[in-house]
Amino acid sequence: MGMAASQARLLTITARLHDVEYKAQSIQNAKIQLATQSDQVYQDYLAALDATTLTVRDANGNNIQANFNNLFGKNAVETGKNYALRNANGHLIVEDSIKDAYEKFIDDGGYDPYEFALMMLDDDGGNLLDSDNLDEDEEEVYQNHINDRTDDMKSMRGLREKMDAILSENGATEYNDLPNEAKDQYDELELAFKNKLYKNFGAEIYALNTGYDEEEFNQEDFKYYVNMFKQIQAAGGCVSIHSPEFDGPSGDASNDSEWLQKQIQSGVFIIDIVTEDKNGNISFASTAPSSDSNISYTATTQIDKTALAKAEAEYEHKSKEIDQKDKRFDMDLSKLETERTSLTTEYESVKKVISDNIERTFGIFS
Repeated sequence: MGMAASQARLLTITARLHDVEYKAQSIQNAKIQLATQSDQVYQDYLAALDATTLTVRDANGNNIQANFNNLFGKNAVETGKNYALRNANGHLIVEDSIKDAYEKFIDDGGYDPYEFALMMLDDDGGNLLDSDNLDEDEEEVYQNHINDRTDDMKSMRGLREKMDAILSENGATEYNDLPNEAKDQYDELELAFKNKLYKNFGAEIYALNTGYDEEEFNQEDFKYYVNMFKQIQAAGGCVSIHSPEFDGPSGDASNDSEWLQKQIQSGVFIIDIVTEDKNGNISFASTAPSSDSNISYTATTQIDKTALAKAEAEYEHKSKEIDQKDKRFDMDLSKLETERTSLTTEYESVKKVISDNIERTFGIFS
């Protein structure tokens, strides 16, 4: 290749490199604009959601504005389902009183959901609860009814036989002598046993242990606290609804409907349905206002699910368009990078040819 031709080719390659880099920069700018468009689409969608209110349907079929208390609290609206509110880590969101009592109970070595519930029923903070004698009181009540001819008592006798069999098979006289695996089996049977025992004789155990009258035992409150303890255990811990990490309102977060809705919409909180099997074991199943018949986003003045569905469809459509454009830009960038690499290689090759020509040419006269 002649020197003039090489010089011309070098200039052509240089111009093309500048052109490729300019196109790549233009595509990068376009990608930034796409990110801005994506954010705007999301803001538009949030605006559509903001036009609605989180509601819960009561037993009479009326939609009422939902807040923490009437959806997740002890006096929640009766919907036929038990809802739980959890944070992104899966921890249960509870009232301050529940969190404080649970942490104190655990710190004091407590582990029994039924003892926790009895403690919560006591207005004196569990001061009248004789936890040291609770096991004896439970056993006394069980023995008082051991010959009752009911299905639950028959089931309890069967569970007790299995518990005794675990002790016998492991050569143990008491629970603490069992190996860990056997303890897990024993614990599961004992949970099922106590679940039936307190369902049938909770008031009797309560009166025997505390000295209160059986009539003062509130079965619904007791069940609520037992369930809350099991939920916290299943969720791996709890956090107060008033925790500063949620950037809550200056007032009462438990009754702030607008704040709760925003927390759910932004993904800070998630809603689960709580289920409990016949043995008292707790599990969580996810749900959302868009798929649940009892909780929903309802227009402030009237039910308008059509408008919400339209906003969701538009958001998904625009998001897909933006995503497709972004992928095309990435492909174009990849092609330009390949071309830039090839041009750079050729550029260096032509430079070497020119350099060699210069050395040979001037070498003749040296």
